[in-house]
Amino acid sequence: MKEQNHIETILNSLDGIERAEARPFMHTRVMARLKEESNFWTRTGSVIAKPVVAVCCLVTILTVNIYLIVDGNNKQRAETVTTAGTESDILQNENFILASNTSYDFNK
Repeated sequence: MKEQNHIETILNSLDGIERAEARPFMHTRVMARLKEESNFWTRTGSVIAKPVVAVCCLVTILTVNIYLIVDGNNKQRAETVTTAGTESDILQNENFILASNTSYDFNK
């Protein structure tokens, strides 16, 4: 008896079903979307707009920035170690002498 009632309730639940109706202008929207041209920029925009791509780009940019900052600090430390040790080394450099002569104004 209990099983029969269960089957009856299931069958009776289908009595109130009505035909599904689409929202207004749904057909027009779907047809416009189907006819939309798929050029390079629309496809590129749809790929870039995906969250996975955006997160990957962000992680890549942050990784490159961190690498450049750390690498730049290491190069600065190396440059400070390899600078000239004495004043005579600096004064005997031809580039330094040329640079100091070109900045002198003879018209004074």
